[in-house]
Amino acid sequence: MQQKEIPQCASCSQHILDKFILKVLDRHWHSKCLKCADCHALLADKCFSRAGNVYCKEDFFK
Repeated sequence: MQQKEIPQCASCSQHILDKFILKVLDRHWHSKCLKCADCHALLADKCFSRAGNVYCKEDFFK
């Protein structure tokens, strides 16, 4: 039986063993690691992307 590979977080590079795994821009993230590239606010509900980075709404539209 083949074991499913445990995804690594795009931010901290650690394996994600949490109950929930976020997938943004085809990369996996711990929920505590998905943060705005500018202000570092946690992105729980919505995020925006530009050039491979994720942003909160306010920083994306600056």
